[in-house]
Amino acid sequence: MSLGGFNRYALYGESGTALPPEFVHLERIFDRSSLHDWTIAPHAHPHMLQLLLIESGVAHVHGDTAMQSVEGPALIVVPAACVHAFHFEPAVEGWVFSLAADMINDPRTAGLLTGFAHLQHTQAHSLAGHPAAASRLNWLLTDLAEQQRAGQAAGPGLLAQVALILVTALQAVSQAGTPASQQAHSPLVARFRTLVEAHYRDHWAVTAYAAALGTTASTLTRATRALTGQAPADLLHDRLLLEAKRNLAFTGASVAQIAYALGFADPAYFARFFKARSGQTASRFRHNLVWSDGERRDREPS
Repeated sequence: MSLGGFNRYALYGESGTALPPEFVHLERIFDRSSLHDWTIAPHAHPHMLQLLLIESGVAHVHGDTAMQSVEGPALIVVPAACVHAFHFEPAVEGWVFSLAADMINDPRTAGLLTGFAHLQHTQAHSLAGHPAAASRLNWLLTDLAEQQRAGQAAGPGLLAQVALILVTALQAVSQAGTPASQQAHSPLVARFRTLVEAHYRDHWAVTAYAAALGTTASTLTRATRALTGQAPADLLHDRLLLEAKRNLAFTGASVAQIAYALGFADPAYFARFFKARSGQTASRFRHNLVWSDGERRDREPS
């Protein structure tokens, strides 16, 4: 069962979600946001990662689980499939860098970009204390824009340039004091996360995941604890909780509808699960985080 409430795009406002494997797009924030009254409504890019470099001005970021306001210089990271929304102050300056998520897993650069493999939430990081990192990112994006205007084609040169931008972004996030992920990488845990994405609504037991991965539950547990500090069941529950929060924040579905959509046979059990994992009821979470144009206007400075 799927729930509506937000759109899925390749690029915002454009129909379709399919992308070529080496898709790269770069534009100024002004180019698209100014056409939409500086407000980008809730949406997701199923197969695309985005980086937004805020050079100056203020951006209000509505992510899966929290709302943040950042003033440039700042970096916003939007992993593939994460629901997100923005409201930009009209004077904001910056870049929107979009690329096919497949490029993160390209074998030619995958070893450099493992920091993106475990991102599940939209993140906003101030770079005010790290002007050199902000300047370097701005220079790299400006150079890429010039290369694209000159007709640079997909190939090793473009891939290398994209990889340098992404590595620089990871370093900037780490310098900001919130590392994007642990740098150690476990193929078993990566395969487990991929399988979780396909089956978290089915409520498989950890033993079922282990069997599908050709390993034992104890081996899988050791791997996830070593990499993430969590047991496989906790990662499963976190993924369910994340999807519940997305649906509460960005759809008008009832709590019961969301429960059934996530594979819970009993909405009351879902309600207990949500409160135990998040510390608040589903309705309270929705009240605090729900997106609407009216709420946006209420939150804007006069």
